[in-house]
Amino acid sequence: NIRGSVPVGKKVIVVGGGNAAVDAARTALRLGAETVTVLYRRSQEEMPAYAEEVREALYEGVKLLQLTHPTEILKASDNKVCGVKCMTMKLGDYDRTGRRRPTADEANQFTLEADQVIVAIGQTLHPGKLFELKDPELKMTPNHFVYANPVTGQTSVSGIFAGGDVATGPWSVVAAIGSGERAAVGIDEFLTGENHAFWRDEKVVDTDFDPDVDPVPYPREPVRSIAVEKRKHNFDEVELPWNANVAQRQSKRCLRCDYGKTVTRRRDKSCPKS
Repeated sequence: NIRGSVPVGKKVIVVGGGNAAVDAARTALRLGAETVTVLYRRSQEEMPAYAEEVREALYEGVKLLQLTHPTEILKASDNKVCGVKCMTMKLGDYDRTGRRRPTADEANQFTLEADQVIVAIGQTLHPGKLFELKDPELKMTPNHFVYANPVTGQTSVSGIFAGGDVATGPWSVVAAIGSGERAAVGIDEFLTGENHAFWRDEKVVDTDFDPDVDPVPYPREPVRSIAVEKRKHNFDEVELPWNANVAQRQSKRCLRCDYGKTVTRRRDKSCPKS
């Protein structure tokens, strides 16, 4: 992706509604796809992807087909993808995630043309030699991921450590890096018997923050972004930084969750919304 040399089709369909699906759709556009369509079986409001990511994807030209479920990937005579057979969905009762459960409307089916289909509907672990351990057996979580101590990364098998998505399930890059750092400390302590995490030493930062000052009711400053025309065929940062004046003004906004909630507050004033 950094080189911009990943081959993509002209008519791309992405299946899923999370951040990975939206990211794949925006990436396909930048790599030269003529049309990119995201299929999601629920409504846009129920997509697990960040709302701002969905908004920017639509702004860039990604098409979103809500309440749509793919049933079959169609192939041409040369065994290449030529389309996706779909059916519409209806929202039923709420499930355990708090979202309405999609149900199939088999009477309404249609076909979309496509020469590439990207599936981004979640992650599971594929059994390998590591998971064939019998003595002792590697303990798994109820969601079928590897159990690991959240502090050290130690699994149920001595000397085997785990972290990132293999232990937590689908999560963020930042969380994976954090679990790697914790596992590194755990492995070092396992081998040496001592904690050598010297980089964890607390550093005092000299600030001019007054904890008793009243928050200010400034509204949230909108994030500036580059124009759609300048985003095409490159991976430049879309969001632009604030200038110094705006950043300082924003830093004075209310970020104190305790303000307006304690009995000892100085004034009876509710905290402005962030």
